[in-house]
Amino acid sequence: MFCICMPKVAEMAAGIEIPPVAIEVPPLPAGAAGLAAAAGVAAAVNATAEMAASGALEAMLSAELPAFSMEAVLAMEAMAQVGASLGIDMTAPSAAMELSLAAGALNIAAPALGELGGALGAAMEPLGGLPMALGINAAIEASLGIDMAAPGAAAALEASLAAALEASLAMSGTLGLSVSAGGSFAMELALAARALNAAVALGFNPAAPGEFAAALEMAGSLEVPPLAMSAGEMGEVSAGLSDFGLVSAEMGEMSMEMALPAMEAGAAGMAANMEAAVAASGDMAAELTGGAEGGAAAELAAAMAIAAEAPMPAAPALAAMEPGGLPSMGDMSIAASMAASFEAAMETPMISGAPCPNIFCVAGR
Repeated sequence: MFCICMPKVAEMAAGIEIPPVAIEVPPLPAGAAGLAAAAGVAAAVNATAEMAASGALEAMLSAELPAFSMEAVLAMEAMAQVGASLGIDMTAPSAAMELSLAAGALNIAAPALGELGGALGAAMEPLGGLPMALGINAAIEASLGIDMAAPGAAAALEASLAAALEASLAMSGTLGLSVSAGGSFAMELALAARALNAAVALGFNPAAPGEFAAALEMAGSLEVPPLAMSAGEMGEVSAGLSDFGLVSAEMGEMSMEMALPAMEAGAAGMAANMEAAVAASGDMAAELTGGAEGGAAAELAAAMAIAAEAPMPAAPALAAMEPGGLPSMGDMSIAASMAASFEAAMETPMISGAPCPNIFCVAGR
């Protein structure tokens, strides 16, 4: 049985603190989001430079990659996302029944989830641009370990991006990557790696490709049940949950009222450092994320970061299956994103397959 505990969701909605006053958050510079993107590319470039130094990159570049269609890769990724977030084995014989049960639970809980979204919106509104600043900061910190609220953050980011751009340009020269050739290989590598990662999430075993091929063929008949909530409604709940998770992490164990002064000061520090970083590093960030000179190696580095998580030697076996004709997950993908945001923010799964102790509950029946 799949169910969403509506009393628990209602309790969560009622427990969300609304800030007693609005805080002043300085506007972020126009290039702030670009800094986060550049930080992610810089981290990938650094990892790829280490592979180049060890000789592992050359071996990867000499490998022949089978072709995968973007359509097939996106379909497998959507299936893998739905399966992981909703706890469904998408290639099992029971997948159709479990999808129906999960959709039923979502539909029954739609009013409660809508109320939760409303409570989150009311709580986040007085915080202005704080959640966005926290999200950009979290991305930069995850990539390069730089907290943009800390003193000297702008200089540290400038140094990191400069080093990554230098490494990117050096790799372009050493490997002889042109923008067109490097971009083409990077796209092929990224597609193959994404296909493998999605396939592994769906149960692909390189030692038994035939079993997975049969499972994929069976999955082609899956139909996604209709959902009561629209994609827009679920997207609003997801966004509110993501913002709530970022703010909750920043608050720690403090109440909203006690945490507000510190969060306001932190937001001012982040905005100032990001403005300084955009002024000092904006051109480097643009070059890393798509410039003509360093772009080829940077694009390759981003693909290598994906490939590092994939069993690349199994790519020919997966490609030989010609995965195609897979079902569209439609709005169920948005529901899966909502479930993932819920679990990250509330530290508990949104949909549970465990038996409910409430014998009067009708969810999932």
